[in-house]
Amino acid sequence: MPQIVPFTKSLWSAVVLGIALLPASFAHAEDRPALGAIANHEHVAIHVRSKPVIERLPVKVIDPVDLALSDAGHVFVADSKAECVFRLDQHGSVSLMVEQLQGIQRIHVDADESLYILTSTSGESSLHQVTPAGKHVILKTFAFPASAFVRDSVGHFVIAAQQTGRLVSYGSNGDVAEIALLNETPLDLTLNPGGQLEALLSSGQIVRIVANGEVMASGFAQLGSSRLAALQDGTLLTLSVETGRAQVLHVSRSLDRPEQFEVLANVPAGTRSVGLDSLGNLCLANPDLRAITKVTSQFEIPCPHCGKATRMIFSSGAEPAAVGMETRSF
Repeated sequence: MPQIVPFTKSLWSAVVLGIALLPASFAHAEDRPALGAIANHEHVAIHVRSKPVIERLPVKVIDPVDLALSDAGHVFVADSKAECVFRLDQHGSVSLMVEQLQGIQRIHVDADESLYILTSTSGESSLHQVTPAGKHVILKTFAFPASAFVRDSVGHFVIAAQQTGRLVSYGSNGDVAEIALLNETPLDLTLNPGGQLEALLSSGQIVRIVANGEVMASGFAQLGSSRLAALQDGTLLTLSVETGRAQVLHVSRSLDRPEQFEVLANVPAGTRSVGLDSLGNLCLANPDLRAITKVTSQFEIPCPHCGKATRMIFSSGAEPAAVGMETRSF
């Protein structure tokens, strides 16, 4: 009678690692794994044929104009008409970070979950800070309306003035200085992984502003793009809104404008802002639907052997190699 191997934790570990466990009488010595093979196993991404997990987050919004995802996975949502910023944790609990704040334009969240808010009303704009403990302070008020801002890791801000090409810096010492005057209106700003400032212009051109204020062409985005975001690998993405549809597109780093841009995702029409977590999953703010939607296509699970985080990717593609080129629709 053949020997029966019980389905134990060891067998499950072997299945995950692709190792066949056979009775000793059936296994040849040369087929047995060498000592240390289990300890030195690889942690390659696991590709699962499945559609992404789409969930509508449990927060009531009216006009969500911006959102940001923290390193801890919390979602911060700015609602212009409700004049507030919400915070949603991983369990769906909603808290109010700040309220009665007119003219909210953009928000930013630091690694310690300090919240920064740009407001613009009556020809002027202000930078606000809300600490994790809930303390709200106005950092600086500027004598011009602003449309976008970024904050770097050492606390310096860059603010884009509305309807002009002015980029203004504001430091922790309180100094305000103009760092560049662009020949077009900057629609959005981001910092690439190297900490360099990049701007999306109204023509679709992407420019990089270096330390001395020099402006350099760095790529192109689809015409109609309104938001700019950077991934950890240096990839830039834009949210492009056209009549009847919206897409998240890759920025071309070519010096010539391409005829077509690579599509990361087709998203619902009316999407106003897109946030990305550390794994590259999307979170969408849509005023038309009055909804905040989270789309999870990548997450991490602990390895059953050593506990190391291993990437799992949901994809409808036939081959794992094709996942990176796949367009997702939500």
